[in-house]
Amino acid sequence: MLYQYRTEDIFLCSLQEAFQLVIDVEKYPHFIPWCKVVHIKEKTENQMIVDLLAVFYGIKGQYTSEVISIPPNKSNLALVKVTSSHGIFKYLYNEWQFIYLDEYQTIVKFYIEFKFKSNIFSMMLNQVYKRAQSKIITAFKNRAEKIAQQKLS
Repeated sequence: MLYQYRTEDIFLCSLQEAFQLVIDVEKYPHFIPWCKVVHIKEKTENQMIVDLLAVFYGIKGQYTSEVISIPPNKSNLALVKVTSSHGIFKYLYNEWQFIYLDEYQTIVKFYIEFKFKSNIFSMMLNQVYKRAQSKIITAFKNRAEKIAQQKLS
């Protein structure tokens, strides 16, 4: 089964802060539910190969993904694309778009589609994947706002 999820929200932080939050994958275990371990295997200026271990309702899943980023530019846009076909996913595509609204607000568009290799993961996630994706996006938004507030203090 192919799962898809799309959302758009306003993060109360700068474009650079929102982008940095998503690209700083090593900090994911500190604030993303189910994310337990992240290891960067390779890194260049705009590309990373990343291993991630997630534990969801007691079931462990690991995958390797390629992360390509386009940092904020003069057009006030930024982009992060993630793909994987290694580990628990038969297929994964994830995209983050960041659009400048003002110096304290950023429009964040999130899209993900994936298919598990295992029917066990697929059956387990079938009932809760939209709620799970929503919790992950909320975790990013809350983290972004917390970082922005700390800068103002």
